[in-house]
Amino acid sequence: MKVVMKHVSGTAKANLERAKEELTRVLGFWGDVVSAKANGQRITLEITINPKWESDDRVSYLKEWIPAKVKSVFDVISVSEKEHA
Repeated sequence: MKVVMKHVSGTAKANLERAKEELTRVLGFWGDVVSAKANGQRITLEITINPKWESDDRVSYLKEWIPAKVKSVFDVISVSEKEHA
């Protein structure tokens, strides 16, 4: 999955590590952050979902859960399934 966020204050580069830590905290056992990069004012994070989490609606659940849990520090622009090439 891919999560795109913007920090409420400061630059994306300055808040890159904080974004990784915050998303790792929010995901808990549901997944892991595998990469993060700053793109202008946005931070793009790639996450993997724990295969032991057995639910057909886990993607839709995370689309609601992530923005609700990081809203005090980050504005979530999008949460999407990673396109396979």
